[in-house]
Amino acid sequence: MSDTPNTTEHRYDALHLITEEVLARYSKTPDPRLRELMLSLIKHIHSFAKEVKLTAEEWAFTMSFLEETGKWCSPGRNEFMIFSDAFGLSMLTVTQDYPRPEHATEPTLVGPFLLENAPQFAMGEDISAGAAGTPMYAQGQILDIHGQPVANAVIDVWHSDDRGLYDVQDGIEENGPWARAALTTGADGRYSFWSVLPVDYPVPQDGTAIQMLQATTGRSWRPAHLHFRIQAPGQRPLITHIFDRTSKNLYSDAVFGVRPSLIADFKPQTPGQAPDGKVMDRDFFTLEYNFVMTDALK
Repeated sequence: MSDTPNTTEHRYDALHLITEEVLARYSKTPDPRLRELMLSLIKHIHSFAKEVKLTAEEWAFTMSFLEETGKWCSPGRNEFMIFSDAFGLSMLTVTQDYPRPEHATEPTLVGPFLLENAPQFAMGEDISAGAAGTPMYAQGQILDIHGQPVANAVIDVWHSDDRGLYDVQDGIEENGPWARAALTTGADGRYSFWSVLPVDYPVPQDGTAIQMLQATTGRSWRPAHLHFRIQAPGQRPLITHIFDRTSKNLYSDAVFGVRPSLIADFKPQTPGQAPDGKVMDRDFFTLEYNFVMTDALK
């Protein structure tokens, strides 16, 4: 039986009262910013539920799905972060929260695989730690917005091997970290390291995020890239990627992270002398990229 005008009006009043009651309670939140965030979240999520006429069955499925998502989270893997990335929320937040001069390096999303306290390496060392792949030598300089070298910059770098896997996906507890390092610049602001060439890879295939992507956009691949997090005294922390220009997924990144200024040439080299003087007996790649940081917020 369809709703009569009276029952429809009564249901609308009941829904309105529920929202108003929740808002009234959260309006007493002591912290002003938290109060603003919570009231806006409640308004929008209640409006969403009303607009799409969310059913009890759909709500129950969502709660179970969130519970299952939490089970896939562990140190070095944040399944909820993959959802944020795939919805474009990560890039939206990063972009609006990181004002910068035009010539400064663009930030991008952190991704789900950042680990704190990465192994320390000296400049020029091989950070691959046995990761499979074609050798790659990366170098460049960390600069401030005035073009001056940034000393004592701590550079975290992490990336996939040639299977498209990260160390946290491949028994890091037993095998230890690989293709992951922390480097510290000297007075010249320069950095350099050996590792292996990153490749394109899909988001993790065993969690809940891939289920969502398969049911919606159908896009789950990321272009080949290196992750960088750079922190230095007097500078705003910079989290970004460097993308391989030859990647076939460069313009269909599942998490919307590619920016034109972050695309670089990973140049193929034949056996011979590398930029650091090392003699290579096999093919390898080189990358040169300078990062420009912004001043720390006052």
